[in-house]
Amino acid sequence: MEIKSYSHRKQIFLFLVAVILPSIVLVAFTLRMISQERELTQKRALDERSRIAADIGQYLLVRLEKIKLQETSAATDRARSNTDSDYVNPEVILTAQVIGERLLMPWDKDLNSNKARERLSFPNFTQNIRRAENEEYIKKNYIKATELYRHAIKSAQETIQKGFARLQLARALSKSGQTNESLSHYQNILTHPSNITDEYGVPLSFYAAKKLLEADPNREAVGKLIQNELEDNHWLSPTGFYLLKELTETLNIAAQNVKQKINRLLKNIEQAIALQKDFQSLGLTTGLDNQGQIDDPVWILYGSDSWMLSLSPSLSKTHPLIIAVHAQKVFDSLSSEKSYPESYPHKLELITDESSEGESLGPNFRGLKVIFPESEKTAFTKHWNLQRSIYILVLILVLGLTLFGAYLLWRDVCRDLHMAEIRSQFVSSVSHELKTPLTAIRMFAETLRLGRSKSQKTQEEYLDTIVNESERLTRLLNNVLDFSKIEKGKRTYRLEPTSLSEVVQAAARAMEYPLSQQGFKLNIQIKQDLLDVQADKDAIEQAILNLLQNALKYSGNSCDIDLRLQQKDNKAVIQVIDHGVGIAPQEQRQIFEKYYRVPSKENEGTAGTGLGLALVSHIVKGHKGQIEVKSEPGKGSTFSIYLPLEGKK
Repeated sequence: MEIKSYSHRKQIFLFLVAVILPSIVLVAFTLRMISQERELTQKRALDERSRIAADIGQYLLVRLEKIKLQETSAATDRARSNTDSDYVNPEVILTAQVIGERLLMPWDKDLNSNKARERLSFPNFTQNIRRAENEEYIKKNYIKATELYRHAIKSAQETIQKGFARLQLARALSKSGQTNESLSHYQNILTHPSNITDEYGVPLSFYAAKKLLEADPNREAVGKLIQNELEDNHWLSPTGFYLLKELTETLNIAAQNVKQKINRLLKNIEQAIALQKDFQSLGLTTGLDNQGQIDDPVWILYGSDSWMLSLSPSLSKTHPLIIAVHAQKVFDSLSSEKSYPESYPHKLELITDESSEGESLGPNFRGLKVIFPESEKTAFTKHWNLQRSIYILVLILVLGLTLFGAYLLWRDVCRDLHMAEIRSQFVSSVSHELKTPLTAIRMFAETLRLGRSKSQKTQEEYLDTIVNESERLTRLLNNVLDFSKIEKGKRTYRLEPTSLSEVVQAAARAMEYPLSQQGFKLNIQIKQDLLDVQADKDAIEQAILNLLQNALKYSGNSCDIDLRLQQKDNKAVIQVIDHGVGIAPQEQRQIFEKYYRVPSKENEGTAGTGLGLALVSHIVKGHKGQIEVKSEPGKGSTFSIYLPLEGKK
């Protein structure tokens, strides 16, 4: 047992060294390669995103600088002609002059220069307005006040003066009870353009609209004014916008697009006011170095609404101009250009948080990063996912083949070890089987030679024993030799017409003496008119003898064995029946395998080679027949040989 255990340990060790160890090395190497490839792919993806971000930054810079140049030129032209007009580019939200350290918003430029007050301060016009206001507010003489306001309208030299005087006249007429004429003047003022404002930057038409809504004579005209104002692309002063918002709420306009436009304008005004306060802290430069040379332009992201800001240098003695554009609109217009590569992302998110992940757009965009959409990130890693899948698939395939080969090797090793153990047991069993008859033959032969037995009957018994043991020895050797031929594929059968009844009787006679010696009774039932079969007489007799020997060994306490020959349909049936220990159902399929013996206590003390039933099975199959076993533990076994009938007796 110690040698066997050592041999098993050696086999296991060799198996581990030859199969498991290379498999572990293969898995470790593949995982390491996958890890390195993943790191390399991630680095390539980062480098690729950085390159694309830098390229997008260049495209974006060219687009923004073009916008800045166009808006700066347009602002210069507006300053020269003293006119207001829309922005040149739809992406532009705001342009504002930088005067000293202060940012002058569009609604501040007239107020700061006092132009509105100057336009309302002509001597004759101002004198009539003051006299009319004195009559209206102090003397409460509304009739006289209306006359003076009419004189002021006649003396007005500019549209703003006429509008302002007409607004005052309408108010005085309303106080004097002349409501219809008052509303007529308000409706006239309602048609004034929105650039005609008072000193607070509020369009005069807004005041008229408010009065008209209070009287509710023409809500449609006020609604049209509001709609036109929302469609016009110019800045209102905060006071003017809040009055416009109040008019919208009073008119109760439920249109969703109007509400969205009001909310967007409100956000723009609030962000513009915040920009005016934060301007100094932003640190924007004009793009000129200390020698007056143009330096690299700088753009920054500002506010929750994603404005991109830059400061242009002053042109033709004008003040520097800050340009504010909507980032997403610039990206949309940029991505629609033919020169913009289709492989670049069209939807990008800009951030200024240094702690967040993102790719820098370059030195021209201070602290500005771009976050690629998830779909673009997935595209970057698609190549890696494909490579990883290939690596894993190859690893699984190679590992599977290796483990499958290891399984086959391990199965062969185990089978060889099992066969070696069975052969060892077989040699031991055969040796024992040979030793028993040889010992008996020698013992009785020596007894007869020495003449110790004087009785004729005793001498005949000794001679019968010698003959029986010789026949037993012959059968054992024939089994071994036949099995050897079977394994080599040389065992053949000589088929010829044979009477099975004669074969069965011959087998019974051969077993008569050993059965009687051990006290067994053989019950024979033979169907005499049975047809002949094509069979090898000696082989069939050997099969029956093997079955009878097994019945003799495993009959237990029962001493009855039945041997039957009968016909069933077109087959001859040979049955050997014992009433002994029986065979468990799970063992019945294996009993016909070579060297196999049922592992039971009964077999431990019973000699045998494990070849008998294997030979029987081979003989029956060689005769195109079938063998069947029916057995229950403790109730005995029935072995049935079915052979096809051919010819007639």
